[in-house]
Amino acid sequence: MKERTASGVPAPAQLTPKGDYRAASILQAATAVLARDGFGGATLGRIATEAGAQKRSVLYYFGSREQLLVRVVHSLGNQIAETVRADMPAMEDPRELLDAIVSSTWAGVTSDPQLVRAYFALVAGDTEAGEIDDALVTIKDIYRSLLRDQMLALQAAGWQLRGDVDVSASALFAMLRGLLLQWLEEGDVALSGGGLAQFRGLVIAQFHQSN
Repeated sequence: MKERTASGVPAPAQLTPKGDYRAASILQAATAVLARDGFGGATLGRIATEAGAQKRSVLYYFGSREQLLVRVVHSLGNQIAETVRADMPAMEDPRELLDAIVSSTWAGVTSDPQLVRAYFALVAGDTEAGEIDDALVTIKDIYRSLLRDQMLALQAAGWQLRGDVDVSASALFAMLRGLLLQWLEEGDVALSGGGLAQFRGLVIAQFHQSN
């Protein structure tokens, strides 16, 4: 007997290339609806309409609205983190490396405003589903890991960390998320007050610089 999802519809077998394409288009539609309409407005009906599909088709590929939104969180988190990692420079001078880290990180996390809006829609949403809460924790871990690697790269370039690298990464993530929210609300004018300079300063504060 074919397995069924929690919603009662049959779970899909291994997808064909056409099925992979269809699932990807639904995921893209869910991201767009979440960014545009918020967590409460990201209904199965709206997502299906955006994807040009039936609700049953959405459930077939993802099982439930909550599972689909979990996939959105993982997808957007990985996309942005991979963009930042791909642009991570290899430099020996720590100050040059720091400048490159700050610029490439900001360029990466703001590369797709729709993904940023979707993320904050989930953060601000009245999420009672544990799976979504767990996914948001996962995305935090993705970025803390990214920032941790950047701190260790600066240490390898000659700076000595003052304290625990994980504590530093958590503090930097909190500031980065605050800057992102401000940028989302105000646009590039949000940086006119020196937001990135403050972020850079917080990075520097984590180290004893030897050069």
